[in-house]
Amino acid sequence: MTQLTDMELFQLGEQLRTEALAISKNMTYAQETTDPKLQQLYTKVADRHRGHYEILMRNAQNFAQQRQF
Repeated sequence: MTQLTDMELFQLGEQLRTEALAISKNMTYAQETTDPKLQQLYTKVADRHRGHYEILMRNAQNFAQQRQF
């Protein structure tokens, strides 16, 4: 099994924080605009970042489980 280095774990954490921030910002933009097309666009972008976040989180959890063994 592949082990992540401390730097790789740090970078994974940074990427998770970046994706969470992108989700938050786009959801805020969607809520603040009155243009339905922009609301839809911002929501779609937030959903895409949410998907990235979930993939990264699953990978992080898998690596954490591997470290326990």
